[in-house]
Amino acid sequence: MLASPAVQGEAYFDREYFQLHPGKVKYLDYLVGLLRKHGIPGGRVLDVGAGFGFLMEALERAGYETEGMEIATVPAEQARKRARGPVVQQGAEEPFPYPDGRFDAVTLFDVIEHLQDYDVALASCRRVLKPGGRLFVITLNAHSAARLILGKRWAWYQDPTHIHMFTPRMMREGLVRAGFEVERLLTESNFCSVGEGTHFLKPLRVIGRVVHSPTFGDSLLAVARKPG
Repeated sequence: MLASPAVQGEAYFDREYFQLHPGKVKYLDYLVGLLRKHGIPGGRVLDVGAGFGFLMEALERAGYETEGMEIATVPAEQARKRARGPVVQQGAEEPFPYPDGRFDAVTLFDVIEHLQDYDVALASCRRVLKPGGRLFVITLNAHSAARLILGKRWAWYQDPTHIHMFTPRMMREGLVRAGFEVERLLTESNFCSVGEGTHFLKPLRVIGRVVHSPTFGDSLLAVARKPG
């Protein structure tokens, strides 16, 4: 979670997006619950784009074993201090340094939109999962109602390292190409930490939960299974 390219300097990380504020703590609890809801009550989880290690730490508190990958130096160093699991510093488009079938789950949160060749990353995620393991992906939704309302102030446009803007169809096709069975694909709006990039939306945090919807939520949530 919270991955960013290595080319960014320290100033890139001096944003609320990279801070563990109360709303993010609530959102991390939601993410842990997401794994449990979809058949991963424990086991070993790889967090691709581990950022500052917030998700790794939350998963470890919940009894999971974790490992992380993070391309940027500053977050990788912080993740190693925060989480017990090892953190490898490398990008998701490089070959994953793990044996086949090592993980019960792989998380790819706020990462895939940064990747030029995301097919390579998805193939690596599939390889390192156990048969029956799950991949969890969250990325901004091209059909978001907020995109229509906010225009260039929408979160996707606030980060110059974003490359791909995913539609549900684009996400499904990418997962199927990589050999996954898509179990769930819907949209969500995160009112726990809304406003991290578009600050005038922060009052909406009073809602304090993640809202799912079929089409127009701010982000896509995909849960995919490795056959077997």
